[in-house]
Amino acid sequence: MPNKTISVPDDVIPVIESLDVPFSRWVTDQLRRHAARSTMSFADQLVSDAALAAGEHLPDREAAGRRMERSAPW
Repeated sequence: MPNKTISVPDDVIPVIESLDVPFSRWVTDQLRRHAARSTMSFADQLVSDAALAAGEHLPDREAAGRRMERSAPW
């Protein structure tokens, strides 16, 4: 998977540097923890959020969720 670049405010950089782990690993761990605690799968949350943001009705959540979970790197 290619690296992605994000911009963060200057006051956030010291916080990131104090994590003692690579930022990408920290983010991945946080997403996994969130998914484990959620009653709705992470893929279902993404589908739901995208539909709400677009002002659309929800697509077939089961099919879209399965597709997204299969393509997730974890």
